[in-house]
Amino acid sequence: MKLAHISDLHLGKTLYNYSLIEDQEYILEQIVGILVEKKVDVLMIAGDVFDKNVAPEAGLKVFRKFLNRLVESKIKVLIISGNHDSAERLTFGGEFMTEKGIFFSKVYDGQIDPVSFEDEYGPVNFYLLPFIKPQIVSHYIEDEKIDTYEEAVQFAVKNMNLNTSERNVILAHQNILSAKRCESEENIIGGLDAVSDAVFKDFDYTALGHIHSQQKIGKNNVFFCGTPLKYSVSEFDQEKKMPIISLAEKGKLDIEMIPLIPKRDLRKITGTLEEILSNAKNDPNNHEDFIDITLTNEDEVMDALASLRTVYPNVLKLSYDNKASRAAENIENFSGVNEKKPLEIFETFYQSRRGAEMSEEQRTYIQSLIEKIWGEN
Repeated sequence: MKLAHISDLHLGKTLYNYSLIEDQEYILEQIVGILVEKKVDVLMIAGDVFDKNVAPEAGLKVFRKFLNRLVESKIKVLIISGNHDSAERLTFGGEFMTEKGIFFSKVYDGQIDPVSFEDEYGPVNFYLLPFIKPQIVSHYIEDEKIDTYEEAVQFAVKNMNLNTSERNVILAHQNILSAKRCESEENIIGGLDAVSDAVFKDFDYTALGHIHSQQKIGKNNVFFCGTPLKYSVSEFDQEKKMPIISLAEKGKLDIEMIPLIPKRDLRKITGTLEEILSNAKNDPNNHEDFIDITLTNEDEVMDALASLRTVYPNVLKLSYDNKASRAAENIENFSGVNEKKPLEIFETFYQSRRGAEMSEEQRTYIQSLIEKIWGEN
């Protein structure tokens, strides 16, 4: 049996006020093409289908089209809700879709029964665990105390009553203790929402969502597939891929990573304004890409953003890397302010911001302003 694993679609998301809906529709169409080409039997979507609890109309339209294409291609679909989704809204009407081969996780009620499919090696049992918190699980327990995310997920897994002689796969949307994070993710202080990957040790494959960078966790087949698109500047050097899992008999599987090529990439460009504008003429990449620009000009350039957008219309943000910006990162020391003269205070401030000492002409000018404001004494 062949499986594919995606998560964190975040349909309806914006990036620095740029709508990504066209890029999301493009990558989902590409995913369908890959699934058909690779003859995938089951697609697993591990949560955060939408970016908001109330799904935007455009996101709903794109997701509906995506599901229709999968049904037409006779690919079964397993979907769980993530922390960005509303479990109730996402799963509404899900029972009517099972006949089409689309299976949604139900709102957690203390018990999860598997969705099972057969191949030449026997059954494969899929457990659809939606995003859960301790308070959600505690509602269904009388004789146990659930205080942590770890305890909540442990309880949910224990109640699944796995037949470990068969092949078992779980879809989950939880943070893992050792996972590397990106800027585009929600971050709970102290990692209080994180659980150990050991919770999933009895599964042949764990299809995780929630973390946006692709990574394998621990010794078992516990995988974050990552987002299909780059959703923050911190992901600019990542190559997004989709895992294709070939399940053979119990204990044997093979994972192939298939690159996902975006409609518009997210890139970083560094240089002076003059260099960037000149090099843009021979830039072999898509000029419509989302660009994070770092200018190295020593002085701020008037209308730099407008000039850059004449060659790269989708510049996300503009920052500087020069003496002034590096100096601004240093911790400023204004101790003894009451004992210093106004000019001395201004000199300290200037040096912290510009990374250089004031010239004699600048000192004379600032001193003249001080005298006008406060008087000669």
